[in-house]
Amino acid sequence: MGHFPCFSRRFPLRLFVWSSDDERAGESVSIENQKRILEDYARKNGFTNIRHFTDNGIRGTTFKRPGLDAMLEEIRAGNVATVIIKDQSRIGRDVVEVGLLKRTFDEYHVRFIAANDNLDTANGFDIMSIFRDVINEWYVADTSRKIKTVFKSRMEKGLRCSGSVCYGYRASKEEKGEWIIDEEAAAVVRRIFQSVLAGETIASIAKALRAEKIPIPSEHWKRTGEPVRAAKYADPYAWSATTIGYILKRPEYTGRKVLGKTVCENYKTKSTRKTTPEEQHVFEGAIPAIVDEETWRTVQKIRETVRRAPKRQNAPNRLTGLLYCADCGSKLTHRYNLVQGKWIEDAFVCSGYRQLTHDCTIHYIPTAKIEAAILAVIQRVSWYVRHNEKEFTERVREASDQNQEKTVKECKQKISKAQKRHKELEGLVKKLYEGNATGKIPDKHFTRLLNEYDEEQTELETSIAEWQRQIENWNADRLKTDQFIQLVKRYTDFSELTTPMLNEFIEKVVVHEGEGRGNDRRQRIDIYLNFIGAFEVPEYIVTPAEVEEQRRQHEEQAAKEARSKELAKARYEKRKAEKREFTARKKAGLLTPEELEAEENRLAHNREWQKEWREKRKASEPEKPPKQKSIKELMAVEKTGADLTPEETERLAAYRRKKADQQRARREGKKSDQPKRKVS
Repeated sequence: MGHFPCFSRRFPLRLFVWSSDDERAGESVSIENQKRILEDYARKNGFTNIRHFTDNGIRGTTFKRPGLDAMLEEIRAGNVATVIIKDQSRIGRDVVEVGLLKRTFDEYHVRFIAANDNLDTANGFDIMSIFRDVINEWYVADTSRKIKTVFKSRMEKGLRCSGSVCYGYRASKEEKGEWIIDEEAAAVVRRIFQSVLAGETIASIAKALRAEKIPIPSEHWKRTGEPVRAAKYADPYAWSATTIGYILKRPEYTGRKVLGKTVCENYKTKSTRKTTPEEQHVFEGAIPAIVDEETWRTVQKIRETVRRAPKRQNAPNRLTGLLYCADCGSKLTHRYNLVQGKWIEDAFVCSGYRQLTHDCTIHYIPTAKIEAAILAVIQRVSWYVRHNEKEFTERVREASDQNQEKTVKECKQKISKAQKRHKELEGLVKKLYEGNATGKIPDKHFTRLLNEYDEEQTELETSIAEWQRQIENWNADRLKTDQFIQLVKRYTDFSELTTPMLNEFIEKVVVHEGEGRGNDRRQRIDIYLNFIGAFEVPEYIVTPAEVEEQRRQHEEQAAKEARSKELAKARYEKRKAEKREFTARKKAGLLTPEELEAEENRLAHNREWQKEWREKRKASEPEKPPKQKSIKELMAVEKTGADLTPEETERLAAYRRKKADQQRARREGKKSDQPKRKVS
């Protein structure tokens, strides 16, 4: 910067002071000391007309400060001759921003003095000021790095770095950094989770909480004397969907301590980002749980699916997100329409049906039928679990072993092979470095081979982690049978499919395309239960619910058939009475011309139809063979001397032989009946 003359006699003098060291209410001791030091300096050097600009408790990396902005306005207005600070760090700890401020001072001919650093622009350019600015910024960067290191070390040990407490808990006064359950707030948290399981929307939950005058988290903390985050709010009962959504996604309610969920990317801007699960520090069971793990997971699965309420309904269908297409794997979409103004269509179809990207078949299934099928499966499996728990456990584990044992064995073989290859690559990389160091391998080939080896190692590490996860999941699946048994025992009534039952029991439902039409239509449905998958109860098991359902269906079918017969009989009697009445009026000559014309047309149409029917029947019947001549006719033809066909000659000869045999038999019978004569 160039030399600046002092305009203290022509313009009012301005004095700027800034500090972030504030450990008590009001101005800090540091601010008071700086004011005293600068006033002494101004008095000794003959500066008068002093005004202080102060920013108390604001970071040195921030340049949006009220005091600084006010001073710059005065400088641009031409009301400042000299700016004096205690040292250069007080104006800021950012080399670029401090340089821009100095350029502003230069532009408006303002003298700049840092008392403790012996910097005075009136004495000419001081190159050391640049190094001081760099050192000041390095100090902030180094402090930020040290703080991050301390925070990371604490989080690795399970120690918190923040004093904020999740709604439903409060900080323990006995153990620093530990949480204990706030029963009043925890009851609200449990209610919110159970409401989601019951199929309620976030908006309806918030509306119910507002109606019951339940305080929002900030108001609750204020009433209980806890630290309040949002100090300003208009309505203490104004629950919002954002607040409830934030509560529902917190893993802490399952007793899981999660540290390092955000990280500061830039110490200057204090911009933060959400960390990945791999970067976080998770400690299971470190805090008391408010909701169980499965309830939390079920709620997360429910909230992952976007649900929209149909036009004629207030709430979305509870099956949305659970039904999948067996052919394309897409989710089924709920359709709820008024068809031709007559009946309501309440059914699910494949979301890939008639789409531009992939065209799948419709996979149409009514909502009532799929709910009935789900309820039947839950009833059947639950009854089997209650009455055959040991057999159920053995069957589930046997099925799990048969389905996954081969896969786990393959995973273990792949892990062993991948680990062996990973170790080989480490040796190759070591030899590669040695070859490059001795000059045997050029830098070009070294870089290419090193990148290839590094990429292969990364892929192997990812694959090993995935295979290991599959093995761990298999081991965990073997323990889920007990969880399903506990779930069954929690319910006492399975007569109706409730929304909580649906969400807790059903993992997914795979719907196949139907075959046939009308009453002959058949459709396969695969229902996967939580913890145990698509479990099938032995066919010989018949539950009381199924017996009752069969009885009910038989009764309904019998009642339906009886009703159909009654209706048919009533229609027949009605038609018969109408026909008798019409016939009587016709005989009495009381028909109108229109009725006579309609009757003639009907009779003509019937005669025409009967004629066509006889002709069609005659045409469809096979031709009859010609009628054979009787024996009498054959004898008459023979007497005339006409020739007979071989068949006719044979028939006539056979007839005569038959007659001759009959006469012979009669003669012999008469002869045997006569008494024998005695010879004298």
